[in-house]
Amino acid sequence: MTPVMAQEQVQGRKKARKNGIRTGIWLLVSLVVIVSGIASDIAPLAIEPVAVAAAFLPVSVEPGPDVDLDASIANLTTPPVSVSGTAMLVLESNRSRILFEQNSAITLDSSVSAKLMTALIASEQLKPETMITISSVTADMPDLAVSKGQPALKTGEKYSFEYLLLRLVFYDSDAAAVALAEQISGEESEFIQLMNSKAQSLDMLATTFVSSSGRAMMVDSDGADPTDTKGQETAPAATTLRDLARLVKAASQNKTLSSALTRRNEYLVLPGPTVISLHHQLETLWTLSEDRVSGAFFSNKSNAATVTFGTANGIAIITLIHGGRASEAIDDTVALYNAVGDSFEVATLVEAGDHFFGGQEQTVDGEAFGLIYLKTITYVRPKGQDYLDSAVQYQSFGPFTRPILSGAVIGQAIFKLLDGTTVAVDVGPDRQILSSVTLIDRALKQLQGNQNLTIVLLATLILLIIVLAAKVLINLTRLIKLSFLILFEIRSRR
Repeated sequence: MTPVMAQEQVQGRKKARKNGIRTGIWLLVSLVVIVSGIASDIAPLAIEPVAVAAAFLPVSVEPGPDVDLDASIANLTTPPVSVSGTAMLVLESNRSRILFEQNSAITLDSSVSAKLMTALIASEQLKPETMITISSVTADMPDLAVSKGQPALKTGEKYSFEYLLLRLVFYDSDAAAVALAEQISGEESEFIQLMNSKAQSLDMLATTFVSSSGRAMMVDSDGADPTDTKGQETAPAATTLRDLARLVKAASQNKTLSSALTRRNEYLVLPGPTVISLHHQLETLWTLSEDRVSGAFFSNKSNAATVTFGTANGIAIITLIHGGRASEAIDDTVALYNAVGDSFEVATLVEAGDHFFGGQEQTVDGEAFGLIYLKTITYVRPKGQDYLDSAVQYQSFGPFTRPILSGAVIGQAIFKLLDGTTVAVDVGPDRQILSSVTLIDRALKQLQGNQNLTIVLLATLILLIIVLAAKVLINLTRLIKLSFLILFEIRSRR
């Protein structure tokens, strides 16, 4: 090896070490700046806890006397409405609040509750395509659906559960109800026990079922056996509109039954095959209500009853009318929807992200933080009134240890409406609480308090990345040239 080549190699090694040192320094600086740059994501959340006072909300009405939890909003603002029924009830279904009512707690003889309960239990246990064989008991029963153009159910025939459910809902069919009961329990008497058990689970404490269709049954004189058909007395089904409202809410939440209740008409293929059309008794109600009604059930037995669920002025409601005139069922229902729309509105209670000034929290090691609402919550109120109690309670879920992530539920703000309804709103921390008090955490906390410094460091990081990329490119170019020189030198020696 010539002295010149040896000198060049020594200079090359020195330059490589120098470049390596420079690259290492740049990488170290970049790592430090990258860690610092994390603070740019945390800094916007760094809001110092604010001292909070007792929470009071502005209200436009003077707080009235204590209101019974079962009292309706109607006790304070009664919508102008009258219907032909002897009893009625309108329920806000989201929070089960009674908007207004008339005789809703008196005991009624209504077949609607029995048929809806039968339909609900069947919808929970049977699939739409399930084929049901008609018994002689079912075939011998009088059935309103036949007078409406539906085929008479004959012993031994088979029909799908979907058809019998629609027949029950559209035409208030006693025979369809009995067929469903027999399919599930074998005998109607066994099914009645299942109905009463389900009623208890739905908190329908004032309801008693004696048949799957709501028809009166013969009982012993002492009332000991409501399924004994050899007795001398009749026992009708008993319920209240408040209990019926609970049942309708459960029915509207069942996918299969809700689908049947919301249909106006349907075409099905029956055994034969035969195509048959079904039309709801209140088919025009959907149009006349301007599609505010979503689902309906109508019974025109000894006491006409109309049940609907839908939306009025953005408010999800359930309407119940009992003892009305059948010819006015649609007009009565539309009047209730109009009354709700004219008298009530949906208002925003809190906005997600807004600060809750009714409380403050701290971690077990003493770091204090403020609270924000996690969700936007709305409520129904009479038009022109806040309808809120001025005081707001706070319930903590503490104590709290690190870390506390943004969006975590750490407590609830509890609002109270003037009818006694309470609304619990989840609250969370106004910023992310770091996992531990380490040297890095302390450094990041210092950066959290200076947003301008964080922005400068972020800009410096971007600049350093550009410079480092340029340096790498230059060194790579030099390395390639050096490789070519070495190859050229080797070839020249040959």
